[in-house]
Amino acid sequence: MTSRAVVRNVVVQCWGTPQVTIGSVNEPREMEEHGYRFNEKWVYRLAQTEPNQPKERLIYWHRYDFVAAYLVNPNGTVVQEDPTSVLSGLRDRRYHPKDTLRAH
Repeated sequence: MTSRAVVRNVVVQCWGTPQVTIGSVNEPREMEEHGYRFNEKWVYRLAQTEPNQPKERLIYWHRYDFVAAYLVNPNGTVVQEDPTSVLSGLRDRRYHPKDTLRAH
């Protein structure tokens, strides 16, 4: 779905910890929603300042890998979201080998 990797640390940096977590990274059972298989689902409840704004953000993971993201509208319909543009400016705080860093 995305050209740039979406990682868990960056999602938490941007949107905080989810209000609801279903499953876990180590969950051996897989679930399926919207045509995607996952073992962990994060649910973010969104503040609605306008009546037609999405009420929830859903993030799906398979182990540590990002699977898909959706926004849930007030009427219950879902729209697939590509979070890469929102997350692109954030660093993931993971170790990066020296060869990927530029010398000063």
